[in-house]
Amino acid sequence: MAAAASTLDELEAAVAGCRACALCTARTRTVFADGNPTARLMFVGEAPGQEEDAQGKPFVGPSGQLLTDIIAKGMGLDRAQDVYIANVVKCRPPGNRDPLPEEKATCAPFLARQIELVDPKVIVPLGRHAGTHMLQNTASMGRLRGQVVQRDGRAIVPTYHPAYLLRTPSKKRECWADIQLAMAELAR
Repeated sequence: MAAAASTLDELEAAVAGCRACALCTARTRTVFADGNPTARLMFVGEAPGQEEDAQGKPFVGPSGQLLTDIIAKGMGLDRAQDVYIANVVKCRPPGNRDPLPEEKATCAPFLARQIELVDPKVIVPLGRHAGTHMLQNTASMGRLRGQVVQRDGRAIVPTYHPAYLLRTPSKKRECWADIQLAMAELAR
């Protein structure tokens, strides 16, 4: 279904109609994306939470507010105009649990096609699930972050998930270093 989509609208419709895994039975709605589909910077989270499931947009709860602050106050960018935000998994796992490997694998073609259609210069995976998915690497987030990985003509700069930063504020400085790496890649 993903490969057949020639536009983001077609891909979003395919995601909305997806029944390929059990997550579709408990969702309120799918969570496709937010932001500018022509942005050069893309953030990728792991999966929608309760707020995102209710509203149909990624990063709208407390971690979304922190991401917005990172984008606006830290990077000097506008969330709606300058970035594009998506998730690896498009439906909320029950109880906000981590997405299962088979759920990530089922949604992987949707994210891959989304990235192709948006064609960002820089991708910032947020958190371990997004980071390991994007880099095809099982290392811890602490080992994944702090570097720029070139893949398919794009710079991938993994960093901590905003929800983790809310629980562990001492890691905000490391996240900021990662964001500076992403900004340097955007400036190239």
